[in-house]
Amino acid sequence: MKIGPIDIHQPLCLAPMEDVSDTPFRRICKEQGADLLFTEFANCEALVRNVKQTMGKIQVHDGERPIAIQLYGSGEESLEQAAGIVQEAGADWIDINCGCWVKKIATRGDGAGLLRDLNKFQAVVESVIRGTDLPVTVKTRLGWDDNSFVILEVAQMLEALGVAALTVHCRTRKQGYTGKADWSWLPRIKEVSAIPLIANGDIATPEDAKTVFDMGCDGVMIGRGAIHSPWIFRYTRHFLDTGEHLPEPTLKDRINMCIRHLTDSVEFRGERRGVPSFRRHYAGYLKGVRNIANLRKDLMQFLEVAPIIERLHRFLEEYDADEAA
Repeated sequence: MKIGPIDIHQPLCLAPMEDVSDTPFRRICKEQGADLLFTEFANCEALVRNVKQTMGKIQVHDGERPIAIQLYGSGEESLEQAAGIVQEAGADWIDINCGCWVKKIATRGDGAGLLRDLNKFQAVVESVIRGTDLPVTVKTRLGWDDNSFVILEVAQMLEALGVAALTVHCRTRKQGYTGKADWSWLPRIKEVSAIPLIANGDIATPEDAKTVFDMGCDGVMIGRGAIHSPWIFRYTRHFLDTGEHLPEPTLKDRINMCIRHLTDSVEFRGERRGVPSFRRHYAGYLKGVRNIANLRKDLMQFLEVAPIIERLHRFLEEYDADEAA
């Protein structure tokens, strides 16, 4: 699949997830085999106003490449200016978020709200294209609700505009993350448009990835599956190449990765912000581990790194002792 000069066969992509896909997490996923990375979304209006927190979201590092910076918004002039800002920040390409389902974004006409007004959708994409020399891609959903599946029209429109690739989360805006992603739309999209297609939504196992590749998709984007296991990229690539499964990570692997991720996050954000913001990751690293409730309760109360690491090591020792008994 090509995006400008980038050419990777069946790329595995880390999804742009707000408050998740920051630099520390992107680096881990890259090390585990993610081919293409996407930043958290950045509001075009905030970029134009040089808002510090938003400017921090578009910082990229050479070890993360190839990487896209994702923009969202609906103000055409601001989007055009923001595209130039993103280009100067060093993105390899720009992705436009036309699929965020969160109420405060979608109901004001940004993100998935654009699916209710395809003329505005087109104007938004054209604005970003005008503002940059970089390739431009789009991430969106099937439609606003079950009465407005517009993805086939959108795919044809984006191909005509020269968009480099399309990522489709196979749910409607109304669904959010509920229900099951409907992958049956993927071959239908490929039938009406030659634009490279990246599948997203409920891709949580190597078998899921193979299924959508076999349906004709050019790339796969993994979001929540990577939160539960950043190893999924390496495991999926191995499965695609060999048809065989790698052994699942041990509890020691999970705890060591959790500690590494925590320390990287604290280095990136500082302890005061890094420790509380990391709490969302405990459930993923410890998913499926027995007797985990008390450990998670303890971890959520700590405000410093040292006692967290000590508590995780102690849990591992106790767990191993129980296993040996």
